[in-house]
Amino acid sequence: MTPQTPSRRTIVKGAAWSAPVVTIAAAAPSLAASTTAPHDLSTSVPGSGNRISATQIDISATEFINTGTETIEGITVVFSASDGQKINDVQVFGQPIENLAVGATISGEGTSVVTLMLAPGTQLGQVTIAPDGGSYKSPAGQTLILDSSIGFTLTTTVSATNAKPGDVSFENVTQVPAA
Repeated sequence: MTPQTPSRRTIVKGAAWSAPVVTIAAAAPSLAASTTAPHDLSTSVPGSGNRISATQIDISATEFINTGTETIEGITVVFSASDGQKINDVQVFGQPIENLAVGATISGEGTSVVTLMLAPGTQLGQVTIAPDGGSYKSPAGQTLILDSSIGFTLTTTVSATNAKPGDVSFENVTQVPAA
């Protein structure tokens, strides 16, 4: 018996059916790679937190970097203290931040969790961060005014004020020793 060779028509029909499968498989990796967050602050470079007195911590300038795909319009900073420490104020150059930065709001003073919102156009710098590696450097001279001299853990979380699902915040944890 002689082996049958497929006709030209059979080969063309087979190729037509397999071509879409190859195209779909080739497109799949690029779809998987396009899951970048709208706002991504995870690569930000934190400043240090050092006690400058029994009830004050100096927070040096932090560089916020947006590696996301959309512009950040304002940032929300949440300071959270452990072990019963309370945060009474956030100051810049010895003044409450809301007095120096028109448009800044602060809530939670006198508790262990204080939230600071710096809207775009805040006078301490335009807190608008372009996508794809744009950055904003916070001012030097920031101070947290504390309730006591006890040691505690300070967790700082920063997110876009115009946050969207899938955003990635920046978080920094600092151990602050007792004074």
